[in-house]
Amino acid sequence: MKKRILVCDDEEPIRLLLNEALKNTYEIEEATDGREAVKIVTREPFDLIIIDIKMPGTHGLEAIERIRNRNKTIPIIICSAYRLMEDDIVVKTSDVAAFITKPIDIKALKTKIFEIIGE
Repeated sequence: MKKRILVCDDEEPIRLLLNEALKNTYEIEEATDGREAVKIVTREPFDLIIIDIKMPGTHGLEAIERIRNRNKTIPIIICSAYRLMEDDIVVKTSDVAAFITKPIDIKALKTKIFEIIGE
């Protein structure tokens, strides 16, 4: 059975890119904002979450905090264009597995995912 990844990004092209790049190896579910991601994670198990930070509605860091309140162990990769956020104290204390910057290097992302959850 394929491992499950939740991709949360408000930009459809990013969700499509990640879905296309990962669907052969992993089962991909998509969320368009942080609120939707929290709802999905609450009702379904995932092996990994890839989440953007800057999104309308529920901010990515707020969503991570809510997810962490329910599940302390699920690996989370932040995928953001805001390179400076990597050093943010909130990011450092949210127990994220990795911080990937946009534009996304798909090969590097796949390598990081494999390091974290395997296939």
